[in-house]
Amino acid sequence: MSKKHPLKAAFAALFIVAGAAEAASNVIGVVDSDTTVYSASQNQSGLLNSQEAAFGSISDSNVIGVVDTDVTIRRATQSQSGLLNRQELNAGTVSDSNVIGVVDTDVNAGTLSQRQSGLLNRQTANFGSIDDSNVIGVVKAKVYNRSTFQNQSGLLNKQKLSMGSID
Repeated sequence: MSKKHPLKAAFAALFIVAGAAEAASNVIGVVDSDTTVYSASQNQSGLLNSQEAAFGSISDSNVIGVVDTDVTIRRATQSQSGLLNRQELNAGTVSDSNVIGVVDTDVNAGTLSQRQSGLLNRQTANFGSIDDSNVIGVVKAKVYNRSTFQNQSGLLNKQKLSMGSID
């Protein structure tokens, strides 16, 4: 007579789900990111450019377990000019991911700045946020930010700022 193991069956189903999804990373266990950035800067001009700065963030991934991010940023700057550009700054953020377990983000940011000029540009800044993700479990976000600046000039531009939020 065989014994049934519902817990083993549940984990096997989770492994299959995690393996079936197309993702940048698949993690079973703990993701522990401790990131310190003293100064970071990105500058671009032209057309159809993309800037992304990700500090201690999880993106396009599947995690079964714990995501623990501890991010400290003293100063980060992004600037762009032109048409159809995109700027994104992520710190301790879970985006476009699936997490089964616990998400614990702790972000301490000094001065963060984004500047854009031109047409049809987009700026996004996420600090300790859950963005376009699925989480089964607990989400704990702690965000401290001294100053954040987003500046845009031109036409049909879009800005988004999220801190400790679930979007």
